Amino acid sequence: MQQEKIYKHRIKITKNKELRFISHLDWQNLILKVFRRMELKLVLSQGFNPMPKVSYSPALPIFLESDCELVNFQTYEPLVPNFVDEFEKYSPNGVSVVELIEIDENTNEPKSLENYIQWAQYEAICDFEKNHVYNIEKIRYIIEKCLSSDEILITKKTKKGIEKTVNYRNSLKSFEIKDDSVLSFILKTGQDEKTPSLRADEFLKTMFGESNIFKIKRVKFFDTDLRVI
Repeated sequence: MQQEKIYKHRIKITKNKELRFISHLDWQNLILKVFRRMELKLVLSQGFNPMPKVSYSPALPIFLESDCELVNFQTYEPLVPNFVDEFEKYSPNGVSVVELIEIDENTNEPKSLENYIQWAQYEAICDFEKNHVYNIEKIRYIIEKCLSSDEILITKKTKKGIEKTVNYRNSLKSFEIKDDSVLSFILKTGQDEKTPSLRADEFLKTMFGESNIFKIKRVKFFDTDLRVI
């Protein structure tokens, strides 16, 4: 019996506006619901409980927006020419398609986006109406102090409830301020045993004592060699 041809795709989409309030699980369910409405013939996993072979970029913390969320999916049929229009038609407000590509079947990239994606770039704008402590010069000073330091210590609780302090300095690739208003920084994300992942909101809270004075958006993903995905 001849095996059906499988088509692999990646879509880059936004997660903005009210969607910043939903969890990663709800986001995954939302994407699957859009695919079902489009009646895509998705490839399913093997086993007792087959699931669509869909891979998502690392979880985006609640209250953050994104212009670069990635979804890998496989189908038994080529996508229709108006796929982008159909996807956006069935998606809620806040989702728009940035890019759609077909993945070469001979590519050597990891099957899971969680393993492929290793770094993420964020942009944060300070809300000066909420913030009565920091001005541009103070923010610039904190950035310079952070970059010259060997430590970014953050204390978290393990699953067993034990507090553990970790140095996340190697989880920060770059940190700068652009146009005197936008903070831009690249943090470790994805799965890697050597360098721990660092959430954007936790990073800003460590640097400034709170993160809710910033409007944070994820703008790019990179592989281990800092090539844009």
